[in-house]
Amino acid sequence: MDLTPNKAANAVAQNDCPKCEAPAGSACQTRSAKCATKYHTARFILVPALREELAVLVPEDRGPGRP
Repeated sequence: MDLTPNKAANAVAQNDCPKCEAPAGSACQTRSAKCATKYHTARFILVPALREELAVLVPEDRGPGRP
């Protein structure tokens, strides 16, 4: 991956999540509506540079509804 973890997270967050329906700019959410520790796979495969990664971590300072 040529992207730093923060750049990868920013790239993923540009898309709405097809799994949890988190809007662009927000982190993925768990079923209890808490911020997930990792973005959902369905969301980060939308970024071609990340399709072969196993995980994209959500930065600690990012929470639901916060870009």
